[in-house]
Amino acid sequence: MTSNLIQFIKNIVPFTDKEIQESGLLFSEKILKKGEFWVKEGEFKSDVLFVNKGMLRSYFVKNKVEKTFDLTIENQIVTFTESYSYGLPSSDFIQAVEDTYLCIISRESLDILFAQSAKWERLGRLIYESYTINQEIRLRSFIAETAQERYEQLYKNQPQLIQRTPQIYLANFLGITPQSLSRLRRKIIAT
Repeated sequence: MTSNLIQFIKNIVPFTDKEIQESGLLFSEKILKKGEFWVKEGEFKSDVLFVNKGMLRSYFVKNKVEKTFDLTIENQIVTFTESYSYGLPSSDFIQAVEDTYLCIISRESLDILFAQSAKWERLGRLIYESYTINQEIRLRSFIAETAQERYEQLYKNQPQLIQRTPQIYLANFLGITPQSLSRLRRKIIAT
């Protein structure tokens, strides 16, 4: 377990060093090279990933077009929810946008921690609540905001995504074409 993950956990629930150390053996680490996949459509992976360093992109393909729905960077968690919650094969792809250093825990190991400790169960609930709220905010932004408003909110709340994400993925994440993103950026700079 990395120091970033330990700090992330302790910022949410006050674990002791001993509690962290005892659970650390259930985590593994992996490096994904840029362009490498964690999971592809049709595969089954119910692990929970913590991004220690780097960036992952979650997307699906509709009518042969990639649709990016999540960008995950340092100190954030990602999983394929349908595999994790329902045991279904993935309908999505999770791919490294940059070389990415991950801390990983399997669904089975996480279930063990939840069963053994109310603190772990609380941590899981709080992370899930935060994820759900963030997804609801993102959904509402697509219903109620313009592309420019979505871009400005992303720039305000996560400027590192604007700086680090390749334009094609960023445009896709915002629900616009790369050309529209270029026009939008020029318009913002001009004002």
